[in-house]
Amino acid sequence: MTETTASVRIMPVGMPMTAMGGVAALAAFCWYLEPDEALIWAGVALLPPLAWAVIAFFRRGKNGVDEVRRALFFASLMLIFSLSFAAASSLDLFDPDGRTIVSNTYGLLMGAVLIFMGNYIPKRLPPLDEARYDIVKVQVLQRFAGWAFVVAGIGYALAWLILPTTPANIVATGLTLLATVLVVGRRVLTRLRS
Repeated sequence: MTETTASVRIMPVGMPMTAMGGVAALAAFCWYLEPDEALIWAGVALLPPLAWAVIAFFRRGKNGVDEVRRALFFASLMLIFSLSFAAASSLDLFDPDGRTIVSNTYGLLMGAVLIFMGNYIPKRLPPLDEARYDIVKVQVLQRFAGWAFVVAGIGYALAWLILPTTPANIVATGLTLLATVLVVGRRVLTRLRS
């Protein structure tokens, strides 16, 4: 085992499982608060484990289990933030214009998730023995994606700090969508095969 292989940390299976359990518990709580929306809460609770099952089925025998665990962990954290916001809204923790610490905290946390994701993307290179793509082109695309999501995350957090709820939601969602479209567009236009 080489030094670089030994230093790689693999995410324990308990982390995404615990996060998915948190999603299920919060979805059940939201279901209790708003029983009319039962189908939505059930769908949210089932989404992470179903995604894990589908991905595991299609990736049988392939490397990248750690990547799947990390993706599901962070997706579950984002769902936890969203469900917490929905529960706080159902409990009337917002004042009439929605400018409370709960809504601002939600926006800041989601912005922080985008910033973290943007910082992580450029640092993740495929192992050289599995590289089917030109590593330089992949790294350029990953750096572009990293910058796009970091800038979107900063804008997301600032929008929730400065603007009222409705405009903040529109601006934050628009910035996230713009970053995603730019990255996907650049990927479509970039030929990564070596």
